[in-house]
Amino acid sequence: MMPSYFHTNTPLSASAEVMFAFHSDPANLTQVMPPTLTLVCLKTDGPAQEGRLIELHCRDWGIIPMHWTCRWKTVQAPNLLVDEMVKGPFAVFIHEHRFEKQAADSCVMHDAITYQWGRSWWGKLVSATAVKIYLIILFKYRHYRTRKWAQSVK
Repeated sequence: MMPSYFHTNTPLSASAEVMFAFHSDPANLTQVMPPTLTLVCLKTDGPAQEGRLIELHCRDWGIIPMHWTCRWKTVQAPNLLVDEMVKGPFAVFIHEHRFEKQAADSCVMHDAITYQWGRSWWGKLVSATAVKIYLIILFKYRHYRTRKWAQSVK
């Protein structure tokens, strides 16, 4: 069964280098998390480095527990960060952050997600509907918060 794919992008008023540094530090996740998602615990050995793990324990809407372990798969400063879920609610979840330089102090941030919830036709249906809607809402908020943060560093 083929995974689903989601992509969104947003222009930012900060350089690719600044945005790469921001997104490569897992401690900054709380800056872009929606108010419905609460970080309970974050474990990591530091900023993005290929092979390094990130463990997240969150609660969505205050009641839905989410436990993720992700590994930095690709780290190519200042343009590309890729993390991959190695343990969590999805059969496949790969998140690519790409920072496309526009000028010295601006870039376009691309978020691309390859995901699959479950391995059956049911999982494909959930991925193509509920998960896609969730990702659209989540990343609209994340990009809004990221734009606000980028404006604040000027």
